[in-house]
Amino acid sequence: MNRLNMMVCPHDTAKLPERWFRFAQHLSHHLSNVVHFEPSLDFAEFDAKVGQADLVYANPQHALRLTSERGFIPVARASNLYDEAVLVTCAECEAGEIDFHQAEVATVEPMLVTRVACVALGRKGIVPATLQSCSSWMGVVHALYRERARLGILYKDFYEDMSELSRSTVRMIGETSERSVYHCFMLAPRHAALAEGLRQAMLGMADEADGADILARLHMERLVAVAPADLEVIRSLRG
Repeated sequence: MNRLNMMVCPHDTAKLPERWFRFAQHLSHHLSNVVHFEPSLDFAEFDAKVGQADLVYANPQHALRLTSERGFIPVARASNLYDEAVLVTCAECEAGEIDFHQAEVATVEPMLVTRVACVALGRKGIVPATLQSCSSWMGVVHALYRERARLGILYKDFYEDMSELSRSTVRMIGETSERSVYHCFMLAPRHAALAEGLRQAMLGMADEADGADILARLHMERLVAVAPADLEVIRSLRG
């Protein structure tokens, strides 16, 4: 049996990585290939190796890069999970969404979640004056805590995974519900012949007891198909 090396966005393996070992094992039982989950210690390691992976659970930025630069094939995504943003200020600050208008806002500027937040604010006529780009989401938290910024945008999943102590340093003002960008499973083009079988195995997981349990532990209701054209919506958001 051939082996497919699977990599997963490090943010999604930071806690309980064993869930992904079970996911890979389940796919192996339904394919003529052994799926091997290869964890990454951090994003630096993930970035260095992701182009050589056979199967990747990629965040929106990586999904676009893998498609355009390496010809990866989108396969499936979770039906209920989207990348959303939260709007925050320092714990002691009094601020609302309207204060983001013509203000300097700390965020990780290259990340699509930042664009998601800006689109949601723009629909309300709220347009930040400048985006103060930090190197990481924790960098945004530090900017608020150290009073280098008063307002910030965070990735919702990051905010929810923060420790109680870290979260106490910021105050959430609001959150988006755009349902426009998402992580998805991407298959290397050298395995194109496996794409449909892999897609059907993923789409059928929710209908099996073991598969449904694995998905539930990953907070996924079920997996749905993703086609190359679907990623164009994300690409257009990036601009």
